[in-house]
Amino acid sequence: LGEFLLIKRTLSAGVGIMLVGMNIALPNYLSRNFEKSYGDNVFILFFVITIPITIFLIAGILWFNIKGFNSNHFWIYVLFSLGLSAQFITYALYRGYMNMIGANVFQLFGIAIIPIIVFTTVATLNDGLFWIGCSVTVTMLFAFLFRNGGIHIGNIVFRQSKKLIIYGSKRIPSFVAQFILLAGIPIFLAQKVNFESVAYFNSSLSLVRLSLIIVNPVGLVLLPRISNKLASGSIEVVTNNLKILFKAGIIISLIGTTYIYLNASLILKFWLGELGNEGVKILKSVILALPFYAFSGLTRSPIDAISKKGYNSIIYGMAAVSMIIVIIVGGKFGYDLLNIALIGFLVSNIIAGFGSNYFIRKLYKIKLWDFELFRDIVISQLIMLIINQLFSFFYFSIFTHFIFICVTYVIIGTIVFILIKTGWVAELKSKLNTF
Repeated sequence: LGEFLLIKRTLSAGVGIMLVGMNIALPNYLSRNFEKSYGDNVFILFFVITIPITIFLIAGILWFNIKGFNSNHFWIYVLFSLGLSAQFITYALYRGYMNMIGANVFQLFGIAIIPIIVFTTVATLNDGLFWIGCSVTVTMLFAFLFRNGGIHIGNIVFRQSKKLIIYGSKRIPSFVAQFILLAGIPIFLAQKVNFESVAYFNSSLSLVRLSLIIVNPVGLVLLPRISNKLASGSIEVVTNNLKILFKAGIIISLIGTTYIYLNASLILKFWLGELGNEGVKILKSVILALPFYAFSGLTRSPIDAISKKGYNSIIYGMAAVSMIIVIIVGGKFGYDLLNIALIGFLVSNIIAGFGSNYFIRKLYKIKLWDFELFRDIVISQLIMLIINQLFSFFYFSIFTHFIFICVTYVIIGTIVFILIKTGWVAELKSKLNTF
């Protein structure tokens, strides 16, 4: 598990670099007037630019002799990486056309269904990577051509390709920084600690990235819709909607953080089948980054949509630098390597969250933090702590405890969402269809 998650996390973190930011540029330009030629240009650029960059990137990873990567499996890593890139660019195409269902269906195939089928039929990790790479690449290229209506060579023009590359390349520093943020800690742990810590960290990070269940669909809508509003000169229409959305994201992510922190041992027991003190410690440390990770994820598309400048590169660049500084300074003073890595991860996400808040205020004039938001944060946290304390007085089995507490949270959340008639919750309900 540790080896697979290290390889997957490292290569998926480099997708933005391999695509030269086209996964951001394509939906931005395509959504403005649905000009099909952008899809044609990206498809050709995938073969002309992405494949060579992928080969060089994999070669670079192997050149550093990172533990967990084997130079004998070079082409397997290349193929697996191309599958990831094809998945991202296909998602971007459907996102640009605002086809949410199609985008998420093929995302589900690439992320879950194909890997599950492959790993139930192959015997080794490398066979799994090979067949996942083959299957995902073929499936995603077919899905791309299907939605794009084939490829028309006559539509491929240098001007559009140049626009896509320039817009995307300005986001490269952001993708490099995110590569460091997502892959840096697993690589560090694999070299300095052990693969068991890598497995626990990446599994915990997967829980943090579950926030993408909300962030990705919202981003799917926000970037093309805001770009569309910009083209028509009516960006003010979405400002209030964004404010409500960000407040909801903050509250929900804090609820998720508290829930996972309080039930870390139960979650690890059910998820991984094994429970160790180190695993609980890692999960509790990593999950503290969830609110900051979710918020920076929610704000990323609006920031990209309103400005061609690479503000996200500044945000994630500062976060990556802060992580590196923490690791270097901690190492110099001889602190425990695992603790250093966990602190570095948390600090970097805090920096990203505050940086995102700064640029959202600057670009959209949105002030999020007010009495109402603080009140709702305090009330939601108190309710969860009281419920958790009440359940601790009863001696249920692990499974029964887990089910009861989950059901209780869901019931209370549903009641609150249905009954509240004022404030941001009421506005959120009324504006869910606005986007």
